[in-house]
Amino acid sequence: MANILGIGNAVLDIILKTPHFPQEDEELRALSRLHQVGGNVCNSLYVLNQLGHQTSIMTTVGGDQSSKQLLNGLQERHIETEHVQRFIQGQTPTSYVLLNEATGSRTITHYRDLPELSFDFFAKVEIEQYDWLHFEGRNIENLTGMLNIAKTFLSHQPISLEVEKPRDGIEALFPQANVIFFSHHYAAAKGYADGETLLKAMQKKAPQSHLVCTWGKQGAWYASPNEAIQHQPIDAIPHTVDSLGAGDTFNAGVIDRLLHNDSLAAAVQAGSRLAARKCRQTGLDNLMSEIKDKQPLANIKQVTNAKTLVVPCDDLPHSVVLIKYEDHIKAYENNCPHQDVPLNEAYKIDVNPFDNTLKCSVHDAFFNIEDGICVEGPCMNEELTAVAIEIDEQGDIYLAQ
Repeated sequence: MANILGIGNAVLDIILKTPHFPQEDEELRALSRLHQVGGNVCNSLYVLNQLGHQTSIMTTVGGDQSSKQLLNGLQERHIETEHVQRFIQGQTPTSYVLLNEATGSRTITHYRDLPELSFDFFAKVEIEQYDWLHFEGRNIENLTGMLNIAKTFLSHQPISLEVEKPRDGIEALFPQANVIFFSHHYAAAKGYADGETLLKAMQKKAPQSHLVCTWGKQGAWYASPNEAIQHQPIDAIPHTVDSLGAGDTFNAGVIDRLLHNDSLAAAVQAGSRLAARKCRQTGLDNLMSEIKDKQPLANIKQVTNAKTLVVPCDDLPHSVVLIKYEDHIKAYENNCPHQDVPLNEAYKIDVNPFDNTLKCSVHDAFFNIEDGICVEGPCMNEELTAVAIEIDEQGDIYLAQ
């Protein structure tokens, strides 16, 4: 187990799952809303915890109410917060994330009104107690001094630097890092067509550093000092559920294997495998558990708003009722709360497209298609059990993770 310090932003993520990416000026109903701790460094530290390491974060928080929620979230993820710089002024950084259910892609709008971590605060921390320092490539004015101190006082501990966006002066800091993670956003913004051409240029700027560039579905390119650039294809992902945090997961996987003295090639392969594993579930919890290949319940082409589709489901106590409502699919357990019998026990489930209700065939209980609440009949105001589902690019419908 290693003791790892991450230096970067801590963010509150507000994640809205949507049936598709909205068009401009479109009014769209979200399928779900989730609040959680986010930020690149936070995510990587949480994954490193799950890989068996002890982690701490050095970041800033404001004086607003949301800062308590942020700190509680970090502690729930077992990330130590003793090196948090607090400011009375400023608001907790927030990311508003649209998670496209159809593709698993994420679109992020970030808001920040909080001072960056100061050099003086960093300089007071005994960084020698840590086995690895991982920096987010931002806050260049203070980051320059932080890296200088780290190179001066650390005897053997590696330093990694994540370069997500182009920032004035950041290239001058590359030689200070033992491992540099480049995003394809940075590469594209600098005019490079792929990871290989980026790393060829970066080898001249940081010849003694391990270099890695991830590029989404194109995989990752990497190179150790004095070695040729190599390519790691992306691991197969049978069903992409959520790509938010996949890059941070990749970085954590690479750091973990390098801490175990693996080669960079083996570390990148492990990181790619772990990132692919993350894309198959929502969020970052329980990444070390095995995911069984899932079978789809149905395809959206089979589901209409005129009648229900009842499909078996081995993972639930009842079959599942699927029906189209407006522009998305609703799913409920096939069980009437009145007497715990299937809705189609006596006959098919009748659908009233005018009232947007469906009817239990046993005792004529009527349920809203939109929310499953009984609006008429013997179980008035009780409701059907909703089933969380996910839909992939091919339109296959799965139980959500």
